[in-house]
Amino acid sequence: MRLARHALLLMAAAALALATAAQADETEANPSSPAAILSRADAIKGSDPATAGKLIDQLLRIEAKLAPEERWRLHYIQGWRATWLGDYDLGRKALEDVADNANNIVLRFRATATLINLLGIAHRYEEAFKRLNQLQEMMPSIRDRKARFMGLGEASQLLSSAGQFEQAEAYAQEMVDNPPPGDTICKGAEHLLRARREANRLQSIDPMFERAIEVCMNVGDDVFGQTMRADIAAFHLDKGRPEEAVKLLTANREAMRALSYPVLLAEFDATLAKAYLQLGDLVNARRYGLSAVANASQEEFMDSRRIGYEVLYEVEQRVGNAAAALAYHKQYMAADKAHLDDVSARSLAFQIVDQQLVARRAEVEALNRQNEILRLTGALDRKEAETSRLYIVVLLASLAAIVWLVLWLRRSQLRFMKLARRDGLTGICNREHFVEQSERVLAYGARSDRGACLILFDLDHFKNVNDTYGHATGDEVLKRAVDVCRRALHACDVFGRLGGEEFAVLLPDCSPAQARARAEQLRLSIAATSATQAKPDLVVTASFGIASTMPCGFELHRLLVVADAALYRAKRAGRNCVFMGDTGDIPDSPYLTEARG
Repeated sequence: MRLARHALLLMAAAALALATAAQADETEANPSSPAAILSRADAIKGSDPATAGKLIDQLLRIEAKLAPEERWRLHYIQGWRATWLGDYDLGRKALEDVADNANNIVLRFRATATLINLLGIAHRYEEAFKRLNQLQEMMPSIRDRKARFMGLGEASQLLSSAGQFEQAEAYAQEMVDNPPPGDTICKGAEHLLRARREANRLQSIDPMFERAIEVCMNVGDDVFGQTMRADIAAFHLDKGRPEEAVKLLTANREAMRALSYPVLLAEFDATLAKAYLQLGDLVNARRYGLSAVANASQEEFMDSRRIGYEVLYEVEQRVGNAAAALAYHKQYMAADKAHLDDVSARSLAFQIVDQQLVARRAEVEALNRQNEILRLTGALDRKEAETSRLYIVVLLASLAAIVWLVLWLRRSQLRFMKLARRDGLTGICNREHFVEQSERVLAYGARSDRGACLILFDLDHFKNVNDTYGHATGDEVLKRAVDVCRRALHACDVFGRLGGEEFAVLLPDCSPAQARARAEQLRLSIAATSATQAKPDLVVTASFGIASTMPCGFELHRLLVVADAALYRAKRAGRNCVFMGDTGDIPDSPYLTEARG
């Protein structure tokens, strides 16, 4: 997962930078004073936790004699150290106490930034975004450049993980433009590169990122440097240059492995596996896919785990190993669902907290208006009735408008929840909602002994459309194909986009013969309709694979595997045709039935 990649490393680096300068000054003045001991413990709590623990115990024995600000700083170090050692409950409680009650705003700011990090690791996203709002409210008052630098990093990382790339880029750019003394552009450049790549705003690799990697390696921030290399390799892969991705990653993989950082190594290997698969090197694709899964095995939400299983499924399918392909496909679907659930949870948490913040502001405004009404009501005896009534009418109208705004915000929240289930481009079910709806329909079919059929189809040579005419035309082709299919489908059919140009239709209470006829109808409709209004000469076709519950049963993942294998046969048979699969359906199976268009 993005938030877990280098969370504890960020904590250690930020803590060291924040504490080193203060430690030097206070130690020179009086090395045995509580302030000097606090600074030393603050500086080494990540690099030498054993010694830091002894210093903390020494201070706890004289806690009653410490000044209030020193006691709060001691509690912050206790909370930070507990988090570093893995005692998240103890660390969270101590950090929340400091963030909510400390009398020093810089200390509250540092505790809040550390809490954001901790809550993100624990997948407690709604709480993390609430703390982010507090951090943003304090930020204009923070003049300590090192503390601000730490807060900017945590804010950029959390916002990027929720898809709020514009604000994440702005925070990362500030880190690059204004690193504090003792720090470099390294961390800010890493956040900036990741936000731009994930937002699809990266068109080329700015030389600044190459310089930042060199800076990272020179100052010992190897993880940040290698993370940027992983992002650059993923960018090459997205642009159809797998050989460049392989060249970059293999040249640095041994150095990455020497860091003993499994999470980032899994990301390296997942990108390598995908690149080798595109190059047709199945041996290395399998090798690095297995490595990605192994290194990411403890992080069920990680994208590298999902990619690893996807590559292994593709490899086994290509070599004709149906049993292994089925097993990997099941693991891939579970990993994909976990990843998508986590992505949706982050995005939804941001929207909920954002709406709650707006609603709270509206409620405060409503209370202020109500107080104003009460004040004016009390002044009625001292003012003429007509003037007083006029004020009250105006204020009541304002209050009514605010109540309307609160109700509108509530409807907006419901609309956000609905949008989370729809594909943003075509308006049909996204992959997650399609799986949810299909499993519900199949469960009902199993109970009522009514068969169902699953149709998988994707548009033929769609990559050529994008490469030749551009992505805008490609999007229009997808929407036109979906509109054609919608007109041919029934209200009870479940229609969803699984990703890219691949779509699925679940037909309840449907026999194999009916499903074949429906698929042929869809195929002919797509082929007979011009791809876009602007390009009537552009013709797009689709290939179809069908699976039925009669031989396959009512498990969705089984139907998907059988239909996908039939779709694979359709592609190999020349495209623009329909294939029916069964439980033994694998690539090159002799008993698939063909219906050519």
